[in-house]
Amino acid sequence: MNATNPERSVFAEWFWLARPFSLTAAAVPVIFGAVLALKDSVFAPLPMLAMLFGSLFIQAATNMFNEFYDEQRGLDVAGAVGIAGSIVGGRMHARTVLVGALFCYTVALVFGVYLIFAGGWPILILGCLSALGGYLYSAGPRPIAYTPASELAVFLFMGVLIVVITYAVQARAFPLYVPFAALPFGGPVAAILLANNIRDTESDRRGGRRTVPIVFGRKFAIWFYRALLIEAYAAVAALIFFGVVPWSAGVVVLSLPLAAKVWRGISSSTRSDRLDPVVKATAGVHLTFGLLYAAGVLAGSLV
Repeated sequence: MNATNPERSVFAEWFWLARPFSLTAAAVPVIFGAVLALKDSVFAPLPMLAMLFGSLFIQAATNMFNEFYDEQRGLDVAGAVGIAGSIVGGRMHARTVLVGALFCYTVALVFGVYLIFAGGWPILILGCLSALGGYLYSAGPRPIAYTPASELAVFLFMGVLIVVITYAVQARAFPLYVPFAALPFGGPVAAILLANNIRDTESDRRGGRRTVPIVFGRKFAIWFYRALLIEAYAAVAALIFFGVVPWSAGVVVLSLPLAAKVWRGISSSTRSDRLDPVVKATAGVHLTFGLLYAAGVLAGSLV
């Protein structure tokens, strides 16, 4: 820590480095995977909790890697919107942030070892893919976060795969309906990232990133963002129609007012400081939608 800038305590610094508003993106799909397991009478509390904490630590590590590598590549500067600012603000050394990320990965690995014993060897493969994806998102010669493929990667890993793994570590099985039931999570979680990339278009362009707004333009990115929101509700409707999830999952419509707010907000300004609340509100849509979806599926299984 920099003693000349004691604006935050050590604990507060690590708290903001973990980007707490984004951690729900890792927690809500795990909760949904637990609901599916409960519905199928295969719920196992210890594997579920290990999966939850492992996912949270991987997400926190990914955020710290992002902070470290963006500063190293010159993307993050003092006063930038949407970052913890621990490194560029001189409150924490870059190496310390990197060590913190590796520590979070190590803790996640401990939970992962337990999950392998609980869920079998397929969990080893899926867990390694998840950890590798989290690292390559911000690190490596061509980070995923610097390409137009980042939203797709988040859709698959944070939307679908995390639900599949959560169910599998409890049931030791991979029913085909589980990844389909998880599809509604893909759109909102990818929308969080896309809102972030729309907000950071100018700074990302200066830093050499090739994100969706930069490659395809702002208008396309806004259209894509809204399509991701639509995907969530359309997927639930289709899953109800085909009998994959119960009709009570339709309770997700209660989150529509929040979705409508960010739908309008994403095109309201080009200034990063005014778009930052939209990024956080999109995370709120994901949280509210996800919890309502989980509650609806659970309620349907109890009827």
